[in-house]
Amino acid sequence: MNDEAQKLMEELGFSREGCSIYFSLLEKPSGETIEQVLAHSSFSSRDAERAVKELVEKGIVRVSSNKLEASEPKLFVARIQDMKRTEMSRDLDALNAKSTRLLSLLEPQYWELRLGVKPEDLLEPLSTLEEMEVRTVKVIANASRNVSISAETFGWFGKVREEIYRAIERGVKFRLLMTAKDSEAGSRAREAKGLGIEVRQPKEDWYPVRGTLSDDKELVFLIWATNERDGRRPKFFRPHFTKNNGMIRVFADAFDKRWSDASPI
Repeated sequence: MNDEAQKLMEELGFSREGCSIYFSLLEKPSGETIEQVLAHSSFSSRDAERAVKELVEKGIVRVSSNKLEASEPKLFVARIQDMKRTEMSRDLDALNAKSTRLLSLLEPQYWELRLGVKPEDLLEPLSTLEEMEVRTVKVIANASRNVSISAETFGWFGKVREEIYRAIERGVKFRLLMTAKDSEAGSRAREAKGLGIEVRQPKEDWYPVRGTLSDDKELVFLIWATNERDGRRPKFFRPHFTKNNGMIRVFADAFDKRWSDASPI
């Protein structure tokens, strides 16, 4: 067998012993018993046994009728490619995790030293929609005066219903902007009104910002990158939480304008 083939196999991760055994079996269509392979090998029995095990596990050599046979090159090369892709994917995942962690450690220090403010003082990123829902419950629980909610169909009403009820019992006033575009959304709007929430339908067909503002002090919000109504899977930017007065003012002013233009449901 030419030296180039052996060099390529070794570059793909095979041992010198494994290459030698595979090339030997490649020339024997009927295969050999394990005893014959070990006897013909120029390596120690221990190294030869380790190499045979490696070849069988990787599918380069197959066991048939108590004999070892060389697998078809096309099949084992495809298997090696799959194994390498899986390995590279794991390495890439590990690299991404380490890079993300490194960024989270260095980025705050970089901007704090240059801007005099910590990024988390402006925006605290939330990892998932589920984390956003949990933080929304906390924001409502912290409210003492008023809560403004900007939603689409308010499909997550069930996640915050109990906390809204408790807030209303202690005198918190709620304003809800939502679109009652179907029977389920209409039912949620009626239930919200039944709790004492003032509900209005915005003038625009779609609005990209959704969020919950509590006492003009705490805001959880999400910005949609695409419209859910366009038939494709909607995409959104990472949700955030903030106590920053400037960010809250932008949301509050936009909400008040939309509220004044909206129609009661």
